[in-house]
Amino acid sequence: MLTFTFFGIVCGELYFCGHYMKITVAGQDCTEELGGEIRRKAASLKKLAGRAAPPEISVEIGALALQKASSDADYLDHFVRLLRYRDAFDTYDFDIPRKPGPFGAMMAGIKSFFWKLLRYQHDRIAFRQNLINGLFTSAVEFEMAERKKTDDELDRRLAKAEALLKKLVDERAAK
Repeated sequence: MLTFTFFGIVCGELYFCGHYMKITVAGQDCTEELGGEIRRKAASLKKLAGRAAPPEISVEIGALALQKASSDADYLDHFVRLLRYRDAFDTYDFDIPRKPGPFGAMMAGIKSFFWKLLRYQHDRIAFRQNLINGLFTSAVEFEMAERKKTDDELDRRLAKAEALLKKLVDERAAK
């Protein structure tokens, strides 16, 4: 249920039941009058060029995936994997928010003009920043790989030393 208020007074409610919508304004059913208009407006907004739905982030690469980590090392592995997905940004066109009316349309046009005029500067800056972000991400991945290699080598050497110590203790116990 979605409630509309005007100066703190409830003046209408929308009930969503599957695909059925019932619109009540001031206690009267206005589904017939307003439902078709709302559907037409929604359809026209869907068709507008440049009004893509916001991208949905997959659950596997969302930040909540970090909750699945069972240890610090697992958390760090997930984090670096997610960092690789998010180390760049873009300067694609977007809908410029605007106020209603002719003044709002004029300001949106001016903002759009300036965005197109200065787009190359944003692209240059974004390109450089994306390079830096990619290098930092690669550096973090490299350092993690090196630490893992060092840890594996230390584990191998420790296991070898423990085996040698156990052999010496067993030899002493046998004498």
